[in-house]
Amino acid sequence: MPAVSVIIPTNRPWAVIEPCLRALAEQTAHERDMEVLLVYNGAAPAQRELARDWPFALRVGHLAAPNIGAAKNWALDRAQGAWILLLNDDVLPDPGFLSAHLEAHRRAARPAMVLGQSPWRSYPDETVFDRMIQSTSMVFFYDQLRPHEWCNYRHAWNLNLSIPRSVLGDRRFDEALGPFFFEDLELAWRLETESGVRVWYAPEAVAVHDHRYTFDGYFEREFALGQAAVRLWNANPGCFRSTYGADLDAAFLDYARRYVVAEGRREEELRRRLAVVCGRPTTDLADSAGVCDEIVQALYVAHLPLKRLAFRRGLLAAAERVAVDSAEHAVTLR
Repeated sequence: MPAVSVIIPTNRPWAVIEPCLRALAEQTAHERDMEVLLVYNGAAPAQRELARDWPFALRVGHLAAPNIGAAKNWALDRAQGAWILLLNDDVLPDPGFLSAHLEAHRRAARPAMVLGQSPWRSYPDETVFDRMIQSTSMVFFYDQLRPHEWCNYRHAWNLNLSIPRSVLGDRRFDEALGPFFFEDLELAWRLETESGVRVWYAPEAVAVHDHRYTFDGYFEREFALGQAAVRLWNANPGCFRSTYGADLDAAFLDYARRYVVAEGRREEELRRRLAVVCGRPTTDLADSAGVCDEIVQALYVAHLPLKRLAFRRGLLAAAERVAVDSAEHAVTLR
């Protein structure tokens, strides 16, 4: 029986998946301590490439519809390890990654969700926007964490997270949150509120995140997050309330509308100016006495109105669609 079941949901091409599997094959822990469950959702498996020999047991699943929660549940139902390790398909674990996760659980001294460190990959042609992603809280907020300390469910990012199978029990990801976003935090919220299991940060469990956002792609992600937040409210109001400090009610939606109207007036100019600066190479910024870091932090603050605009637009679009669907359903029932 393997000690660890590594779960990797994917809908990416083989060129993205292979480096992650190769990095797992190079772990210092003996291969019998690990099985890998690779679950394709919404994409066809790379049959010929996967047929090669791997130094670990590899099990491949395929779900036709894209739903990351369903993919993880497929793997959980088949996993045999005493430890569950959840990974993104675009991370590159260090050789001691697996051992570091297991050691972190021993160090935590009580049941934990262990979060490893996933720094963003550096690129030779690094831009100011790349540096912002790497060093601020734009996507993940590693910059706010302290090594070997407890934190809450909002840090249970599944790109690099391990959980004792005994703690997880029969709990599964909520597939109603699909196709993606919030399924990891919602499950972690239940683990914390129901069983007192929190996140323990172990930065020595390193898996580099090889995912490069574009300026436009980043704001498209925020719009999609806003849409997913409505699904979170419908699936688990308690988790939404804990995450956003409010109910998704008429007052919340009214505030979002007023914000979009007010901040939307200066959106075009702010976005244009930020895009120009963010697209420049970081070599254009002075790096003496921390000037580059100060500029990056200032740009992070400057971009927040655009980030919030995108999120609230997505939330409003999804909320209005739900309202229309509910009204149509009500008419049908008469």
